[in-house]
Amino acid sequence: MTMNTWTFLLKLFMSALCACGFSILFYFKPRRLPLAALNGVITCGVYLGVQALLGGEFIPNMAGAFAGGIFAEIMARVTKVPVPVYLIPSMIILVPGSLLYRTMNYFISGAYGMAGECALTTLAVAAGIAGGVMTSSILGMMYIRIRETLMSKRRK
Repeated sequence: MTMNTWTFLLKLFMSALCACGFSILFYFKPRRLPLAALNGVITCGVYLGVQALLGGEFIPNMAGAFAGGIFAEIMARVTKVPVPVYLIPSMIILVPGSLLYRTMNYFISGAYGMAGECALTTLAVAAGIAGGVMTSSILGMMYIRIRETLMSKRRK
């Protein structure tokens, strides 16, 4: 499935609005909204780019979540706020709402084969998001440990 430039840009714009809207809903400070929107655009852009290259759901969601997680780790340190302030709004973009709906719809309709297929895809998306966030968090913790070790050696 190919995506034209306007569709790609519209999806990026809508991801920025989604991240901003979610941030506003949870009373984020207005000065943090542009960075939350930028993280939504980064997350969505990486997801769409990897999906265009490789297809599937697991790897694109993992790559998007990883990119959003790394940006959240960096911006949290720069702006001195907790990582979830930037991480959570960007992950909302990747949540497989339509897949969950279709899974339940097929299940209630009695189309158990289709429900199983959608459920497996939904699980792949969830696993990809979790893997990307976990990997970026581990790298963030490793950075802190390495920096602390270097600083303590420098003090001696």
